[in-house]
Amino acid sequence: MLPGSTCVCVFPDDTKIDLTPLAGTNKPGFDYKEPEGGGDYSYAYNPCTGFSDGGDLGTCSKVAACQRSKDLSHYYNIGNPSTAEFSGTGDLISYTGGEEGRQTDVQLICDKNTNTPKYVVEGQTGDKQYKLQVTSCHICRGGCPPGSGKKGLSFGSILCILFVVLVFVYLIGGIIFNRYARGASGKEVIPNVSLWEEFPLLVKDGFVFVASCCKSDSSYESI
Repeated sequence: MLPGSTCVCVFPDDTKIDLTPLAGTNKPGFDYKEPEGGGDYSYAYNPCTGFSDGGDLGTCSKVAACQRSKDLSHYYNIGNPSTAEFSGTGDLISYTGGEEGRQTDVQLICDKNTNTPKYVVEGQTGDKQYKLQVTSCHICRGGCPPGSGKKGLSFGSILCILFVVLVFVYLIGGIIFNRYARGASGKEVIPNVSLWEEFPLLVKDGFVFVASCCKSDSSYESI
């Protein structure tokens, strides 16, 4: 581990694991979560720097990990950030110095395809021993691959782009066809020009129709 650091592990080949991007500021980077099988406690974790929670109810003051009861009546320090120690392979970071000897192991899983971290709580694995799990590309040596943080276009965005492209092709293609194939000039080169001239009125009629709650005027005489 880099001297004086609680979240950077440097290997002999000068590659490193840097957990800094996963850390929260004055709050846990990984919020309280129960073990997958449920339980009476939930666990929060923050690499690199400590966070505080619980006020006078417990001892989670500037901790790396905190154990909280389901009824929010108890908070326990289960690891101090200053005690952070990486394993030789960098796939585990351990914290000690918790309340009454509590200690926590955090399994670090490198996945270059996981830019948004995954947090799994295994919970208590022994007497005052706890285990958490974090999966992220930031845990890989050298960090995330270039461009891994970029999100692809949503389906709606793709539809909007296709619509704009089709309208552009329709207008340009129609203008060229009308101009050179039909010999049109002026506004007549615009494809379906009569429709576009009526379009504002159609939009207005649509708004009026919706505003009237889809009710047409009744002008028939009562029988």
